[in-house]
Amino acid sequence: MSGVREVARGREHLPSTSPHGGRLGLPADFLIASDGRVLAAKYGEHVYDQWSVDELLQTAARTPRRPRTDPAAR
Repeated sequence: MSGVREVARGREHLPSTSPHGGRLGLPADFLIASDGRVLAAKYGEHVYDQWSVDELLQTAARTPRRPRTDPAAR
């Protein structure tokens, strides 16, 4: 409720009724390694702007991979 008070006091503003990218925002695609690292990202410029399957496969093929470490060796 403190956010409501801040808006009422004039210290904060309500969210925009027409945000950039529309109500739901713009898409973003991420290529994530098995260890949780983000290997590549694409931020869309319009609602249907996302990687095609071919783009995703090309991105995955050219992304350097780290060798897996043996968890038992730790």
